[in-house]
Amino acid sequence: MSEKLEGIIRLPLVDEAAQAIKEKGGYQRELTAQELASIMSGIVIGLTQEQEAIKALVPAMTVRIEKARGIVGGTVRVESPIQATIKVNCVLDNDAVPNRIKLVKLDVQQEAGLAAKIALKLMNIEGKVRKALQDPNQALGEALASQLEPRGVRLTEVGLHFNEQTLAVNLRGGSASP
Repeated sequence: MSEKLEGIIRLPLVDEAAQAIKEKGGYQRELTAQELASIMSGIVIGLTQEQEAIKALVPAMTVRIEKARGIVGGTVRVESPIQATIKVNCVLDNDAVPNRIKLVKLDVQQEAGLAAKIALKLMNIEGKVRKALQDPNQALGEALASQLEPRGVRLTEVGLHFNEQTLAVNLRGGSASP
């Protein structure tokens, strides 16, 4: 289980990756669907936190990895200054380019009253979600980099590839400059 404290996601894999990158310059691991869900939650939470006035929760993020594909679903509950629910569902697959994944399908739905829908349109949360997930490599790389940096690691390269039921992650980097 992951735990989020002051922007840092507590996952053993992030601590393992930080140590391995500091010692060897790289880290490889097969992520489970649950580990990927924790990282994806961090991405979605980060999108809502960009808007200082928005208070939002991501109560559940589900990920299934099957047949070398990732199926991601999540709900964001916006609690203030408006009340709304944003549902995000996407399908990720291996890209033709080695060590890259691609977005195959993205569905974003908003449930809100008329005034909240207008506010959501002005805040452009849907557009931000679409932009962030359009390049899942960049989104996952930035999410991992943001978790490794406080641990003294600078991430320089991220390789991602779906296997039958896991996501293979290959990270390269070094110690962050003080």
